[in-house]
Parts: sequence; structure tokens; C-alpha cells
Amino acid sequence: MTGVTLGKVFTDLDSADDVSLLAEMLEVLNVLALTVMQKEASTFGLQPNWSKTKILQVLSSTSSSTVQVADGHVEVVDAFFYLGCLIDSSGGSRGEVLRRIGLARSCMNMLERRISKSSIRL
Repeated sequence: MTGVTLGKVFTDLDSADDVSLLAEMLEVLNVLALTVMQKEASTFGLQPNWSKTKILQVLSSTSSSTVQVADGHVEVVDAFFYLGCLIDSSGGSRGEVLRRIGLARSCMNMLERRISKSSIRL
């Protein structure tokens, strides 16, 4: 049986995802971390999907739209969703708080319309 041994043998790692890499400089992330990640993943028969990979530069004054990595291009973005939360390049949580307030307002408006159309009186 072939696979990866981490205490026990794992034979199905084709859905292993959600890797977070941190670096102070984009060049370090590009040259070292992503290249090493691809090399290490290939030893287990895995291949990063560069079209789904995103780079977020936090508190950076420079901007570029894509970065060449190994055999693909990785998009540099200002914000993305991770586990249902908005992560943006400001490094703060203002965008996420405003998004959640908007979602709550929308739900309350729908609830209020349903209550006003029903026989329920407050």
C-alpha cells in the first residue's frame, strides 16, 4: 500500500488543501515558499492549483496583478474569503464587520416583512 505515513498511512490526499504561507517580502514567498511547497507536494503526487491560489499583500504600497510561480501564474488580490470571513489587505477587520452588519440587516428586513404580512402581532 502506498501513501503518506504520519502515525498511520494516508492513501487519499488528493483533497488536502488550505495552506497558508506567510512571508515578509513577496519575493521570498514566490521564490522560496511556493517553489518549495510545489516540490514537496510533488513527492506525494500532489500538484498545487495555481489558478485557485491567491496572494494577499498586507499593508503594502506596491501592487502587481500576477506573479509567476514555477509553471503558473498566481493572482495578487486586495481581499478574499477564507472560511467564510473576509480577509483584506488593510490588515484590519472593518470590511468583515461591515459585511456582517449588512448580512444581519438584510435578514432582519426579510424577517420584518414576513412578520408584517402574517397574523403575528408584536
